[in-house]
Amino acid sequence: MNPMKRIGIILGSGLDKFSKELKNADLLYEDSVGIHHKRITRGFIGGKEVTIFQGRNHFYETQLLNKIYFNVNSAKELGIDLLIITNAAGGVNPNFKVADLMLITSHLNFILKKISFRKHKKLYDKELIGWVRNVAMKNHIKLHTGVYCSSTGPVYETKSEINLWKKINIDSVGMSTIPEILLAGKLGLKTIAISCITNLLSGNMEEKIDHSEVMEAGKKAYPVFSRLLKAIINDY
Repeated sequence: MNPMKRIGIILGSGLDKFSKELKNADLLYEDSVGIHHKRITRGFIGGKEVTIFQGRNHFYETQLLNKIYFNVNSAKELGIDLLIITNAAGGVNPNFKVADLMLITSHLNFILKKISFRKHKKLYDKELIGWVRNVAMKNHIKLHTGVYCSSTGPVYETKSEINLWKKINIDSVGMSTIPEILLAGKLGLKTIAISCITNLLSGNMEEKIDHSEVMEAGKKAYPVFSRLLKAIINDY
């Protein structure tokens, strides 16, 4: 693939540390308003130009679409050719473990209809997915594939919801990403999306999930997450 292309990465909860991998970093944008501190930083990793988007506006924070779509619209304006969208997600698939990574190959959208677009043929491009899986395999990185379900949040899943996800073969669940994937498809951006499994969801679970648990799992996943992103960047 063309090494001169520009790569963009949207970082999910607990994964912000990857921004420190940038060399000669230049802060393009910063906004501390809202739940998540938002930054856009451009620099280089392995000689490739990489733009990192930290923080996102979720649907439960605002229904203003220009805010929800801010990172993707910015990626388009900055000439990003490949957009890597990442998130923290609950694992529904019983084969998953905390800190596993999952490449999203399809989705179920439970966020309101107003945030939907016509499906595009290249939304989950088989060639692109095959390339990422091959990169992971060559670098001996464990990478699951699966179906991601998005909900509005901000509360975590109930037992009944988890049992429903299991019945319809959902692999991971989160509160973001699908609006970004849909808009990226509309704008013609090549896009891959990766979930970091930060907690395991069982219909029989009694313990409560909180944001600190998500952040800790992100830290645990970071070494493999970082290796995968660097391998993708290097191979692109």
